[in-house]
Amino acid sequence: MAELDRNTIKRLRKLLPMLTSDQPGEVTATMAAILRTLSGAEASMHDLVAALGEPQEPRVIKRIVYRDRVVVEERIVYRDREPAAKDVAGAAMSAGDVLETARALLADAFLRDRERDFVCKMLARAERASCSPSRRSNPPGFGN
Repeated sequence: MAELDRNTIKRLRKLLPMLTSDQPGEVTATMAAILRTLSGAEASMHDLVAALGEPQEPRVIKRIVYRDRVVVEERIVYRDREPAAKDVAGAAMSAGDVLETARALLADAFLRDRERDFVCKMLARAERASCSPSRRSNPPGFGN
């Protein structure tokens, strides 16, 4: 029993689908080409069948998925976040607090251009509000 080399198998892969042709002459020519290819490799049809081997079982791929969520009744329920402190969340800041925080951010924080522009605008707004004699209280947007 001869073993088929890579080039022979490559050629047979091209020839075997041609056996399904509707034209009887093409099927006969294809069969002759397959036999010539096998004889050139000093192999027979039995060697081709042996190279095909036994039918293999379908390959099953198992996936393991890790998720940071809990599924309850086919709905996705995300884990609860810690609630924000109610006295800080959404509380208005005074102009003095805005000035102090903005200056600290500009001095010490590594800000991107958009963030730096925003902090500069807030700083200018807070400075205008703190210098205005008619508005000694908080400016609009800084709380009352």
